[in-house]
Amino acid sequence: MNDTNRLVGEFMTLYEEWEDHPARFSWDALQALAVQGAHAYNEGYGPSFHILAFDGYPHAEFHERFLRYLLDAGFAPFKRVRSAAGDAEVAVFGHAGLAEAARDNPASARMLAMLRDAA
Repeated sequence: MNDTNRLVGEFMTLYEEWEDHPARFSWDALQALAVQGAHAYNEGYGPSFHILAFDGYPHAEFHERFLRYLLDAGFAPFKRVRSAAGDAEVAVFGHAGLAEAARDNPASARMLAMLRDAA
């Protein structure tokens, strides 16, 4: 199984656990996943783990912490990699989507600030 698929599956499981019981959620498990996935750029195969984990979700504390954990683990949010077709470079993180979400979502705005600080 593709490592990106496994990481996304684990991310979704943790996200559902957090949604169901935020007060009992294991932040250590999310941090461990961030360490595993910090460099899962999926170059030449398809979207990065990071795009799949963040795009299309309403951001909240879960996503803020995950982004912080990723950055602490060495994730390069401004990296560009070879596309699946091999004919272009693509971003490993959806900056435009985050910027749009930051207009209405305080968690997204804090995440955007994290990225600006990392630049």
